[in-house]
Amino acid sequence: MTKSTNLFILIFTSINKLDWGGFMKHRNLNTISEVRNFSRFYTNILGLLNQDILDSSYSLTEARILFEINKTKECTANILIDKLDIDKGYLSRILNRFKSDELIIKEKCSSDGRLNFLKLTENGKNILSSLSKKSDNQISKLIDHLDENEKENLVNSMRYIIKSLSYSKEVFNIRTYRVSDIEYIIEKHRELYKNEFGFSNIFGDYVKKYLIEFHRKYNSDLENIWIAEQNNKPVGVIAIAADKTDPSLAQLRWFLVEPNMRNSGLGHILLDTAINFCKDKNYKHIFLWTADVLKTARYLYGNYGFKLTESMDNTTWTNHLVKEERWDLYI
Repeated sequence: MTKSTNLFILIFTSINKLDWGGFMKHRNLNTISEVRNFSRFYTNILGLLNQDILDSSYSLTEARILFEINKTKECTANILIDKLDIDKGYLSRILNRFKSDELIIKEKCSSDGRLNFLKLTENGKNILSSLSKKSDNQISKLIDHLDENEKENLVNSMRYIIKSLSYSKEVFNIRTYRVSDIEYIIEKHRELYKNEFGFSNIFGDYVKKYLIEFHRKYNSDLENIWIAEQNNKPVGVIAIAADKTDPSLAQLRWFLVEPNMRNSGLGHILLDTAINFCKDKNYKHIFLWTADVLKTARYLYGNYGFKLTESMDNTTWTNHLVKEERWDLYI
């Protein structure tokens, strides 16, 4: 037996004597302790930043709400709730204060009187500008003692933390659909639309009918369905269907992102995929049908340049009135 073999046996025997379970548990507890330590430190930093904003009587949350209202076209309270994950009652109190302070106005939607769009007044824009400058100045003071290399390291570290802690939501595989995906698309539409909007099985049957028809006449040169996967499991879908009478026209259909994937950027990835496909195929015009209760989807469509062009009452899919809406985009 060689010396190297004896050494290997000695090392292997020593390793097996270690309490690996205890070691891994200890290492995991150390990691948890360090994360908690960083969390406390970062909370204190946020407190410092927030204090500067508080000197002007507005909190960071309120400043963020003003920022979102200013940058969001056709902003509604529901959009703010979805984007900021904020309590409805808390948001309502903040908006009432903004209205009292003459920072915002509410404008009724011309096509749906039940919707109120939030807009900043000139006073609101001035307050937002002042808060932004205060925040910038506070951060500048916070990092002023760092040289350029240290600032670059700080930014890279921040990016690494964001990437590490949101990694599971950032990695998606987008692929063309398979026959086995048809059942997933149908059942997921039934489930989500029932649970979130109270849609009946009539809606699910509607999806099934036209999805099967799409598959039967599928032309891969002009149309497609894309499935988003994470860890080999479907988590979203979008489709482009060709218009059979107008070669310049395409329909966006069956756009869906599973609830646990929302706010991950997947909706944007799917819309980019579909719209870029249309551009590659020389479509000039894309339209879609949605419902007024799909607030988040409507917000995304508006951000991509779609315009609401038609609206009609629908009492077929639910036991309450919803408005079916057509949205159009020229590319």
